[in-house]
Amino acid sequence: MRKPKRFLKLNSLPFDIITHPSQDLTAVSTIEGEIIFLSFQDDISKLDTIQHHTDSCRRILFSDTSLLSISSDKSFVVCDIETRKVQKKHSDAHENPLYALCEVRDGKVFATGDDEGVIKLWDLRKEEPIVMIQPEHDNFISSFSVDSTGSTLLAASGDGRLSVWNSRQRKLIARSDECDSELLTCDVVRANGKVVCGDGEGVVNVFTWDDWGDISDRIPIQEEVSIDSVLRYSENVLVLGCMDGVIRATSLFPHTPLSHIGDHSDNPIEAMCLSHDEEEILSVGHDYFVRAWSVEKLNEEIEKLSGQESEKESDDSEDDDDDSDSSEDEKPKKKKLKHISSKEIKSKESAEFFSDLA
Repeated sequence: MRKPKRFLKLNSLPFDIITHPSQDLTAVSTIEGEIIFLSFQDDISKLDTIQHHTDSCRRILFSDTSLLSISSDKSFVVCDIETRKVQKKHSDAHENPLYALCEVRDGKVFATGDDEGVIKLWDLRKEEPIVMIQPEHDNFISSFSVDSTGSTLLAASGDGRLSVWNSRQRKLIARSDECDSELLTCDVVRANGKVVCGDGEGVVNVFTWDDWGDISDRIPIQEEVSIDSVLRYSENVLVLGCMDGVIRATSLFPHTPLSHIGDHSDNPIEAMCLSHDEEEILSVGHDYFVRAWSVEKLNEEIEKLSGQESEKESDDSEDDDDDSDSSEDEKPKKKKLKHISSKEIKSKESAEFFSDLA
């Protein structure tokens, strides 16, 4: 295994880690309800610690000048990242402990999910949630994701199902069949063409957009090793934080395992994110460490894989040309028809779908 470029040991078990989108500021939440602010400018250094929750702080999220956090104490807090003071606090945001948090659109609308499958949408400009979605799940909401327009909200659940919601009309679009295991992560990839969900058995379940009933593909990663955290590194590459402490990378199409990024010594990975300069992957695990991993080797592998795919496409194209030349004289000439690819069809259908939602 590779050694991390930098690391820092914490006093409390970390639950989540995020970086600010426009400045060198990283935050880590802990089982004690703390939020620790870090800088990665030189080495990893602690800036300060705040505590706005009485129980574990499960998820955190930067939004411009604010930091949002949710907790198993059922509270939802918004604080100012400069003063660290609370701007807004919903002490009883849900009736049950909160588990998932996601920005839906505009830096103002957010979704929260709890241990009993309840989802709420919040507009930070308003005091109360704009809608509470009655449970369509029999278990906790583990993860959210949204499409590029913010119109479609996807929720993965411990009951093994994916639910799809129109966030503007606030209604259910579809709910998938039950997968073989609990769904623990959720991400949109391939320009809103696919949704990928890591599960408790070490499989990435792939859904095709608008075909939500059953998965269209499954990518085994490591048998019976749950995928607890996923970082979408690109539209075709995922970085997976697993229960065995190993951080793995995989290409989706084609399904090609890439090298291991690093590990947390057999301790489960809780969360990952990219550093502010995007030159490192930051991870936190049950060994109480924040670790920073170089992405240099991963980028080299991706470039090599991309080159191999380009060569294959070029070879296939040459073979097609040869076949066309050899059979040109044997076949009667026909009127040339414009070929519309399936990708173009899907793009058109997607545009029509979202125009209906506007």
